[in-house]
Amino acid sequence: MTVEEICKWLESSNFRDGDRLPSVRSVSEQLSTSTCTVFRAYRKLIDKKKVYGEQGNGYFWGAVKVALPEPPVREQVVERLERLLQEDWKSGRLSADAPLPTIKELCMQYETSVGSMRRTLEKLQAAGILSRRGRGRFFFRTAHAPKAKEILLVMRANPTGDFYCLGERELEFMQKVYAEAEKRKLRVHVLGYHEDSGRFLDSAGKAVAPETFRDAFGAILSTMLVFKPGRLFMHFARTRFPISVWWEHPLSEIPRALKKEPRYAFFNLAFGEFPGRAVGRFLRERGCSNVAYISPYHLSSWSIDRLNGLKKSGLNVFEAVDAEHASPYDFRDKTQEEFEQILARLIADIPHDVDAWVLVNDEVGNALHRMFMRGELARPPYVVSFDNTVDSYRIRLDSFRFNLDTLAEQSVFHIVSPGVTLYKKDDFRELSGNVVEK
Repeated sequence: MTVEEICKWLESSNFRDGDRLPSVRSVSEQLSTSTCTVFRAYRKLIDKKKVYGEQGNGYFWGAVKVALPEPPVREQVVERLERLLQEDWKSGRLSADAPLPTIKELCMQYETSVGSMRRTLEKLQAAGILSRRGRGRFFFRTAHAPKAKEILLVMRANPTGDFYCLGERELEFMQKVYAEAEKRKLRVHVLGYHEDSGRFLDSAGKAVAPETFRDAFGAILSTMLVFKPGRLFMHFARTRFPISVWWEHPLSEIPRALKKEPRYAFFNLAFGEFPGRAVGRFLRERGCSNVAYISPYHLSSWSIDRLNGLKKSGLNVFEAVDAEHASPYDFRDKTQEEFEQILARLIADIPHDVDAWVLVNDEVGNALHRMFMRGELARPPYVVSFDNTVDSYRIRLDSFRFNLDTLAEQSVFHIVSPGVTLYKKDDFRELSGNVVEK
């Protein structure tokens, strides 16, 4: 069926104002036509003011509802400044390792008065977050230097304790933790965690227990590809030092008891909707309004979250997703050709008038690049991705960079100064990133 025929079919279906319309996919199946054609029909009816869409809820018959604006909640000046300071803390623009800018510089940066800025900083000083010597600049309070000078870094390993299986992001994180520790004249002792056996292994492949390291006064735990992190935490029940956790699982799965325990700090690098929202804001600044989201891993929460973040940024999003697989590791038994066939099926129905393609990760970008170079794929519109891997530089793919620098800095800082943070109590420590243009 053509776009016009689908429009006439919908117009003759006696929908009332406010009625939810069937999904694009269900109409496609019912009329035996492509989802691309149905999508265009809905777009045409939207332009004619006969249909309106709600992000995340679908399409409805009738003119767009104009909701009465709620009276805005007035944000106090100090609350606003605390929020802006926290945003800069999350992004790494405020460093735990350096004094804050001068009050005059902060006033210019946050467009506020000297008095308001000083009251905000003095409030944070009274809360034990900031310190100041005399009339000098404020800085983040650091606990007294511990006698012990060693921290543990625990990352997944193979049965012999080797790290050759670590991914690009994990290896970079290890290097950055070493660099942060060196700034504070601390030693790092790396332990491999073999999940199947539940053992911790040193560099010689010998089994060790975390509590036997008497010189350690804190630990950083990576849960990347640790599928049962609760077992990992159990090994640290007998320790009493602060622990920073790189949490690579859905936020809802954080152990409730540990989230409330002050010595634990959970850091979120990649999960949740904020990466999608950040990419959405970036695309809107480029003038994009209609995009396609391509994901062969849509069984996963992280793929769904990135899509929801894009939608909440105000973009119209066409979903080209496959919900049979949850991660790249589901494709270990498939050939490159089979993976590319799945992608070819997903992109076949993408409307030609979208402004950009948003890829769930760089691996998808790499596969699409191969297809394009072989002449199997026409040049797409602007493309952006997530992960900012080495491959994204090789194929010049703009990609969202997760903030490993701030993750390493704040992970070490929590061990040195537990409880000193601009996050509110019990907040999940969500670190923002940015799109790297190539």
